[in-house]
Amino acid sequence: MSIKSRKLFAIIVMTAMILTLLPMTAFAATDNSIDRVPSVAPDHTFTAGTAPILRIAEKNEGDMTTTQTFRLSLTNAEWAADPTRLKTEAEQLPKVNAQNILIKELSKTLLEVSFNPKANEKTVFRLPLITKMKGAGEATVSVESWDSVISSGTYPFANATSGATIASISKVETFARSTKAFGTILIDEANAGTLSAENNKEIRIKLDPKFKWIITDDAKVSFSGRLSPNSALVGNIAGDGERELIVKYNAVPAGDKRGSIIIEGLQIRAERDAPYGDVYADISGTEITNQELLVAKYISYSAEASVEEVKDVVAGRHNNKTAKITIEENLAGALIAGRELSVVLPDWVKVTKLTNKGSSNVDFNPTKESSKNAFYFEVKKTNVNTKSKYVFELELSVEADKTGEIVAEFFGAGMEKQEVVIANAVAPVTVEINPTDLRIGLQNQEAPDIIITENARDRIDGDGDLFPDAEGNKEYLTIGLPVGFEFTSPPTVEVIDGNLELAPLAFSPSTISLRVKSNSTKPSTIKISNIKLTVNRSVPEGDFDVQVGGGAIVKNHNKDATSSTEGLFNKGWVVKTLLGTVITPAPGEIRATTTFTIGSTTYTVVEAAEAVEKT
Repeated sequence: MSIKSRKLFAIIVMTAMILTLLPMTAFAATDNSIDRVPSVAPDHTFTAGTAPILRIAEKNEGDMTTTQTFRLSLTNAEWAADPTRLKTEAEQLPKVNAQNILIKELSKTLLEVSFNPKANEKTVFRLPLITKMKGAGEATVSVESWDSVISSGTYPFANATSGATIASISKVETFARSTKAFGTILIDEANAGTLSAENNKEIRIKLDPKFKWIITDDAKVSFSGRLSPNSALVGNIAGDGERELIVKYNAVPAGDKRGSIIIEGLQIRAERDAPYGDVYADISGTEITNQELLVAKYISYSAEASVEEVKDVVAGRHNNKTAKITIEENLAGALIAGRELSVVLPDWVKVTKLTNKGSSNVDFNPTKESSKNAFYFEVKKTNVNTKSKYVFELELSVEADKTGEIVAEFFGAGMEKQEVVIANAVAPVTVEINPTDLRIGLQNQEAPDIIITENARDRIDGDGDLFPDAEGNKEYLTIGLPVGFEFTSPPTVEVIDGNLELAPLAFSPSTISLRVKSNSTKPSTIKISNIKLTVNRSVPEGDFDVQVGGGAIVKNHNKDATSSTEGLFNKGWVVKTLLGTVITPAPGEIRATTTFTIGSTTYTVVEAAEAVEKT
């Protein structure tokens, strides 16, 4: 082996070794969340009953196939339970189906967790964050994916304050327009005795702009700890329909336990132009520590549409499959029974098939509209306890000359209109021509080469069937000339790149027909050269295109197709590309130019390139 070869071999070996040392990052396959973020004292310790819960849920069934091992890291807190207790508490939580949970403590702030996925179900793991706060400020837990498909991320789970009181909410509800339920607000003494004995104390809870309180018949204020049972609400809760809620009470402390004020039975409503996202309340009052508390999340839609992946679909084909499309309620019962939930695609796309892919709590009953680019579901019933969702895949027929994003509109049955890109239409081939000037009445004119390139393997497809009642032959690629143009003789056709196989040329004066013997396994390029043309004398001046089509790339063409024709379009070509410009006017279009000279009794007429002097 030469010195140069040995050096090259050494470089390759070193590169391979370095690559093996690089960490491999798996795709993120889970939705992670914290059920609530309470405000607590700087030295607070959570118990199994009071701890916020970390939830890790598999997005799609089957994303997890092996044991998942990941780490949980704390900031401004440390674990207050040993691994055995944490494992037991996790296994006893409802809606947990992760198997063989193992938890190992690596340090006071770091756990290593592993579990096996649940077969034939979406795996869910939940863990109470039984922790002790280490000071004032925000406490977070970081999920580190390590070698798993668990999504990494950092999530706040508590806020510690050193004020007189600590406010928290039992659950941060997600809502649209108005809450059907609302969490219970707790205002706890940070230390026993911070709320003194006094009448007509006041608590003010002010929402963000564009949000208003709804004081229901079930709204009430109660007291516990050293404030119970002698403390009492003064009058009614004030602020119905307003941003600010006002609670007045008489504080009659007794005992040495920290007291609590409990406000429940409230709702909030958003104005029509309220901003989407987190909703905060500013809490203040007599001996109440000013605090901003996250109380709800305002969402943009009562139901939301999404697509698992935006796939490329091929123009001119009828069997394009999308990824899974989901329409899911954000709130249980958000869709309105007895209404139609519609899906509308561009008019250059037609739906040929809908397949149920895991819909739940709904009747999967799609009905296609007469235009074939739209369909709807009739919402038969709603479930106020469990979210409903439609999950389906579409097969699409795409008009031959159309490309770009396929944007679907979703609306109806209480769902505000949404637009989602569900696929991207691409042309099967590109055509390159260096256009030239052409003249009428001239035979054997040299015309530019035509280069046809597949945009991916199999895009010139001699095997794929035509849609029923489609015109053409599935094996043929055709190149058609404009009216008034003819090929004087057969051109040269060759595959200059790739492994597409073509049969000998089938030639007619107006069309080149290329039969596909064998599809390509890598993108191929066809070159058509030595083109000789005759241009009829009736052809006007201007630009002229060639059309590239045929059943090998257009499998959904019927000249009589309308918008209501299943799967078919009246477009038989994929690409129209400029061939050349006719620069000589046709007979009957010859113009005469007349020149007059001041002071002269003669004038000159230029006609057919000849000047004639006249008087």
